[in-house]
Amino acid sequence: MLHTLELFDFAIADRVVVELRPGLNVLTGETGAGKSLLVDALALLAGGRADDGVVRSGRDAALVQATWGGEGPLTAARRIVRDGRNVARVDGEIVTVAELQATLATRLGIFGQQAYRTLLDAAEQRSLLDLHLDAGAATAAAEALAAWDERQQVRARLVALRAATRDRARQLDLLRYQVDEIDAAHLAPDEDVRLDARLTVLRHVERVREGVAEALAALSAADDGGDRPSAADRLADAVRALTQAARHDPQLEGLTGEARDALAAVQAIGDELERALERLESEPGELDRLEARRAEIESLERKYGAGVAGVLAMRDALAAELDGLTGTEAEDAALVEREARATARLRAAAATLSEGRARAAAQLAPAVTSVLHELALPHGRFEISLEPLAEAGRNGAERVAFRFGANLGEPLAPLQEVASGGELSRVMLALHAAAGSAVPTLVFDEVDAGLGGRSGRAVGEVLSRLARGRQVLVVTHLAQVAAFADHHLRVDKAEAEGRTVTRVAPLAGEARVEELARMLAGDAGDVARRHARALLRDPAAA
Repeated sequence: MLHTLELFDFAIADRVVVELRPGLNVLTGETGAGKSLLVDALALLAGGRADDGVVRSGRDAALVQATWGGEGPLTAARRIVRDGRNVARVDGEIVTVAELQATLATRLGIFGQQAYRTLLDAAEQRSLLDLHLDAGAATAAAEALAAWDERQQVRARLVALRAATRDRARQLDLLRYQVDEIDAAHLAPDEDVRLDARLTVLRHVERVREGVAEALAALSAADDGGDRPSAADRLADAVRALTQAARHDPQLEGLTGEARDALAAVQAIGDELERALERLESEPGELDRLEARRAEIESLERKYGAGVAGVLAMRDALAAELDGLTGTEAEDAALVEREARATARLRAAAATLSEGRARAAAQLAPAVTSVLHELALPHGRFEISLEPLAEAGRNGAERVAFRFGANLGEPLAPLQEVASGGELSRVMLALHAAAGSAVPTLVFDEVDAGLGGRSGRAVGEVLSRLARGRQVLVVTHLAQVAAFADHHLRVDKAEAEGRTVTRVAPLAGEARVEELARMLAGDAGDVARRHARALLRDPAAA
């Protein structure tokens, strides 16, 4: 439960420390003293919208922090900086506002005038009913939401897939044409490199042939049949001469061997040149054929990439894209099947949820009606209608609607059409009192607005009963409610250093009698004090 609430430079609260206890904690004080300021601070701490207008004039930042007892996080704080970055902390660690909100959602429930108005919202009514679902129905609610989310995702994918059908057909045709065009060319890796080399030879074949023939003649035969010896002839003469000389001078044997090697090399070159001449004898029309092939490859290169390697790489990419597009028909069928399965799951879960809501409504509505009778609405009636929807949605297969009637003989009508502000606050209180609350600390801001006398006493009784086993904090202007308090706090304005500040002090004994007397009569006269003491002796009977 909440132990302390501290406010520093929060509006007119320069430094306020409020100690709270189990049971019913009541805040009273003059109008404008700052009672609701404490509720606002708790709402901010629980993740409410931050506005730097809450920072005390002349200060740079406001701080709200609270401590709890029991297990789990023990401290929470929120610092609002004027024109700066706000900071939230849980147990000293910086967290996001969403994380702070999630942490305190299980610890703190705050109900102010705006919260009572939210009771008119259909989604809020559904949420309040669903708080009372049994375990099976609660599981079905989660399953329905999951199935609906999956179906929405599948449907979105189907819409996108089918919207692209015409474009896909055109793209398929283009991809098939491009892949077929490349395949029809039967390209071989590096074919362009080999083809260019051969074309270079063929385009200059006469010059090449002349050069080879001249070289061959110089190496191995007399030029044009003349008497000029060839290189091979002269090397042969040299070998013979050196061989003769080496017989008489052994030191020439090395040179003789080298001359023989040179002769053999020249003869080998001559043989290669003869073969080269034979190779240069091209087939008729070979040049035209290779030129045409080169033109075909260049056409593909202009469309698909540089070189045969680039064309073949593009072919593989186009084929992969083609496979992906042709697979969309199978994906469409799989998505349709998934949609059907998700719809079946949604319907089954929604049916279970509907049964659970019917059970919860049948238990909750009479209990709320009974509490309304206690809250000075003797003819009040409360019902929960479940209106079937045409199709199950993320929240089930029905619309939840609270119906209310305050007067005898009048028909029930939707809550938003007939309930006054005071009746709304009592319906909210009755909802919590009838079924209890999983939240250990509940805060009500002027739940008794517009009430007095016997009606106020009834509200006090219900609040007192609700506070058994949990902590309730209520801001009230009625002595009949305050008399039920287990812990009474008075909020006052004071002056400090020439400025107005808020102060909160616990009341007991005569101080409490004086406060109740003021609330009853506006002063602490003898009659008012006697009435106040009577209230404290037996709040339910006074």
